[in-house]
Amino acid sequence: MPKRTVKSRAQELLTLARKLAETPGLTWVEANNAVYGPGGPFVRLFPRPEDRLAFAKTDISRHIDELIDSLPDPPVGPQRRDYSGKFNVRVPKSLHAALASEAEAEGVSLNQLVVAKLALHLQKR
Repeated sequence: MPKRTVKSRAQELLTLARKLAETPGLTWVEANNAVYGPGGPFVRLFPRPEDRLAFAKTDISRHIDELIDSLPDPPVGPQRRDYSGKFNVRVPKSLHAALASEAEAEGVSLNQLVVAKLALHLQKR
């Protein structure tokens, strides 16, 4: 089986990039990940560093980048989160045992003790 040229493999990637560019609602981030993401078509078509370097020097490479760059930016999410108050932290068993023992001695729940300790630490800053 003859080895496929860099140009033929690049052409295959260009075909994919054109299809992605025509996909309604697709952002440049999603298209970039679909082409260049881990385990994606770029990695499969150009598995060796020297192949990737040869591809980067082609006009097809620049055309693919232009197609991806022409797509819209992803929407910007809210800058401020609404916090639920739920917080889950894994601690070593020895620390858990010490905190549980202290909470029992104080007559409070483990959650109350931990929140109080965190609040005290934050107030000292």
